[in-house]
Amino acid sequence: EVSGGRILRVRTTAGELHPGVVVFATGLAPEPWVRLPQRLVKGHLVVTEPVGFRLACGLHSPGLGIGSMADGGLLAGGTRDEGDHSAQVRPQVVQSIRRRLGELLPAAGQVRLRHQWCCFRPATADGQPVIDRVPGLDNAWVSAGHDGDGLLMAPATGRALATWITTGRQPREVASFGLSRFDGPHQDTGRGGGPVA
Repeated sequence: EVSGGRILRVRTTAGELHPGVVVFATGLAPEPWVRLPQRLVKGHLVVTEPVGFRLACGLHSPGLGIGSMADGGLLAGGTRDEGDHSAQVRPQVVQSIRRRLGELLPAAGQVRLRHQWCCFRPATADGQPVIDRVPGLDNAWVSAGHDGDGLLMAPATGRALATWITTGRQPREVASFGLSRFDGPHQDTGRGGGPVA
């Protein structure tokens, strides 16, 4: 509930909140308050059966990240399936992950897969996140469009937003992530993976 340029009340499934400040950390920018060209980027992941060894740290190569699971399996994936807007797992992409897994870790080349799935990463048109004040609202900020790096960037983003909220000054390190870079007309083709205005 908004009045006088401020969010006064937020109704949630856990009850009603009367916030002093709201940070929208919603993946995609929250419409109608924030409008910008954004898209969803599909990616596939797999989890293997236990492999008999544990990685000391995650491995990363172009288009594939690999990490150990607590039960001894491996998590592998991170594909960027641009233009694929369906929620279907693509067997050819899963096979590509398996092949790359075997190339990078020959001992895991024949291991069985336990799970395979795909998901969508929220991204902006230029591939950079938005970290800014919400236009027209005095007590709201947005952090969106991190394109799969939201969890990795969360500590730094949270610190920058906390500094901005408490001091009233935008930290230099987030200045390039402002909404103003999208000023001008934008194409609106819906959220099916293409740009969203």
